[in-house]
Amino acid sequence: MSHPIIQMQGVTKTYPAGAQTFTALNNVTLDIRQGEFLGITGKSGAGKTTLLNMISGVSELSAGEILFHWGNESGAQNKSVVAVHHLNEDRLAQWRGEHLGIIYQSFELMPTLSLLENVMLPPDFLGAYHPITTKKRALELLDMVELAQHAHKIPAHISGGQKQRVAIARALVNDPHLLLADEPTGNLDTVTAETILKIFEKLVEQGKTILMVTHDASFAPRFTRRLQIVDGLVSALDETVTEAARRPEVITVKSPAPPTATANGGEAPAPAIILRNVEKIYENAAGKFHALKHINLQLNYGQFISIVGKSGCGKSTLLNMVTGIDHPTAGEVIISGEHIYHMSESDRALWRGKNMGVVFQFFQLIPTLSLLENTMLPMDYCNLYPFKERPARALELLKMVGLEEQAEKLPAAVSSGQQQCAAIARALATDPSIILADEPTGNLDSRSAETVLKLFEDLACQGKTILIVTHDPSITERTDQTIILSDGEIIDPIVARALPYLSHPQMLTATKTAEKRKAAPGQVILKLGEAVEYFFIVTNGEVNVVMEDKFHCEVALARLGPGQFFGEVELMQEGHAVAHVHAAEDGAELALIPKSLFYELIDGSPLTRRHMEETATTRLNENRRRKTDQ
Repeated sequence: MSHPIIQMQGVTKTYPAGAQTFTALNNVTLDIRQGEFLGITGKSGAGKTTLLNMISGVSELSAGEILFHWGNESGAQNKSVVAVHHLNEDRLAQWRGEHLGIIYQSFELMPTLSLLENVMLPPDFLGAYHPITTKKRALELLDMVELAQHAHKIPAHISGGQKQRVAIARALVNDPHLLLADEPTGNLDTVTAETILKIFEKLVEQGKTILMVTHDASFAPRFTRRLQIVDGLVSALDETVTEAARRPEVITVKSPAPPTATANGGEAPAPAIILRNVEKIYENAAGKFHALKHINLQLNYGQFISIVGKSGCGKSTLLNMVTGIDHPTAGEVIISGEHIYHMSESDRALWRGKNMGVVFQFFQLIPTLSLLENTMLPMDYCNLYPFKERPARALELLKMVGLEEQAEKLPAAVSSGQQQCAAIARALATDPSIILADEPTGNLDSRSAETVLKLFEDLACQGKTILIVTHDPSITERTDQTIILSDGEIIDPIVARALPYLSHPQMLTATKTAEKRKAAPGQVILKLGEAVEYFFIVTNGEVNVVMEDKFHCEVALARLGPGQFFGEVELMQEGHAVAHVHAAEDGAELALIPKSLFYELIDGSPLTRRHMEETATTRLNENRRRKTDQ
């Protein structure tokens, strides 16, 4: 067994809480061994981040000691032992820079520096900067996290997930022995998260030690050891792999609900959000970057809507367009009937404060104000509600998100998850009709996340529009509509529902290539025996699939609606139509994917090919059985 790199002995951390104290860590004794991938789990406020702060020396111990061991395996005489808690500030900073790589939840990138310059900062701080070798090392690390092509952009021009990958590259630039990662994948899509985990696993194979805080139980099989913190106490967890963790994640896609008429039979209310041909282009030293391309979108009141897509696809940029935080390069943004970019900056800020609640990825709480005062801020800014009523209203909102007992604490005295809950309470302070949330549950434990999601569902039922950016497929199952972005464009939700195992770039290709066609009521779409040149997806209306019996009478086989498909039997097995297909009594609208593209898509997606083969076999067998029965 490898020797310890960190030893924690009787570590306790307490914070003052009025006349009493709050114990964040309680007598923790723990060895972290060299070369292990250690996972730390626990609900929000359990003490996970405090544990990392103790190891890194960011926060002082109340009791106990932390020893750092480094040296060769060959003998104790070659090893050095550092009592981290005894180092002065200068020596601690030097030790941290030489031996630790730290990845924070909120990136902490310098906004005025390029990504390359951000990664090069640690060597500069240590006095080990060299213009050629440091730049080469930084470029290698950006390439490792798949961001080399963005090296000369500033942080504002990349997504939250990409910023996290830059932070990981920066943490590795000094080749540290120990890597501390606080929810490094909480705001990443599954593909990017997998990339990060593979990087971590490779580093562990090279002898690095990684301590990772996470709420994601599906990561359990990846750790060499897993610990749980409950009320400041640390305990070991058994490693078990659930069947759900083995299955590939598929996002449940729901199409927009049709507008509904008012109760008295009148017109439906005006849409909450309209985007018309919206584009956003960023320009920097690396050239132009097209973050959004020809976005057309209409969202109604009373809907809970999710936005998904891999890091860098344009999710946060889309939210910035809707909130008026960032100007579109082209197109119109109409919110609640208002052309928000026709307003001045100050008018738009005041309008946003009254009509929108915004939950940022990283809280944006004022550090010198209590959670109660932070929650009251929007009421003060917009001058809403009588002054004497504001504290009681703010306290009621904090109670809704489970923070009533923490109301008087400063943000630094509560966990990251609790800060996120406070940010959600603040977003509700002015009773806005539209709420936008960028990964609001990414840093929450499952219980806190459930509280937030249930709150959003209730608000949607009250007629509010909730727009949530997420990477969590379980959340899309609960929303009324899912918007999938890829490379700055919206994927057709019907295509995504019909072909859920395709990658997002493949879905986008299918969306842009599919030929749209309408079929009148009763119109023949496919005729038995004719060659099939397309894969057909029903986008609206219904179609009937029928066969002929021995008397040449039609026998119904199936009725297909939006998101269902046909033509796969012929393309996968038969070549010619095995049944008649015609539009139902109200007609149908179809998306036709050419045969050549269909084959290209399934060749690039083994899961889609298997799904198509299984569906084709099932349908063909049913067809043959029905013929035999006639």
